[in-house]
Amino acid sequence: MRIAGGVLVFLGFVGLWFGGVPYRKTDNLAQFGGLKMQVTERRELPLPPLVSGFAILVGTALWMSAGRKGGA
Repeated sequence: MRIAGGVLVFLGFVGLWFGGVPYRKTDNLAQFGGLKMQVTERRELPLPPLVSGFAILVGTALWMSAGRKGGA
């Protein structure tokens, strides 16, 4: 659970910082024998700030609850 919480917090901050989650996509345009033409595009999965904030909140809750062993 602690790893999932950390991933959610990280993705939430990336979403707030960049306005989304950036990634790259490579497409083949043409291929003639051994010659291959490719194009790489920078794309972004848009995330609203509300979703990013919710991811940070839930990730922090998961992280903190996983740290408690046993309870008092």
